[in-house]
Amino acid sequence: MCDSSDSDTSEYSDSPPKRRKRGTGNGEGSSGGTASANNSNEVGTAISKSASIIVEAIQASEEREERRHRDLVSLHERRLKMEESKTEMDKRGLDGLVDAINKLANSILALATHMKQSAPK
Repeated sequence: MCDSSDSDTSEYSDSPPKRRKRGTGNGEGSSGGTASANNSNEVGTAISKSASIIVEAIQASEEREERRHRDLVSLHERRLKMEESKTEMDKRGLDGLVDAINKLANSILALATHMKQSAPK
């Protein structure tokens, strides 16, 4: 048999790993290299497109989040204004009620004074 340490002259020299290693003799290597380069370009292009899609999705998500935040802030501001308006209306209502009670008390005092002065002695 052959010496197994000499890989080029062994009986397995035509095995696929050896052909790939030595494959530049009959033009296989150049077309294989072109196919590999094309495949690498396709993979690179696919990765680039995927990255672009991911970036666009992230940007759209951030824009939606910012819009929701602005809407939420606007909602809180409107709610605060409504609460301030309600508080102001309640204050005016209480002021009116206090004013009416004071007028009623003054009228009762005036009536009591008048009744006391006109009472027979």
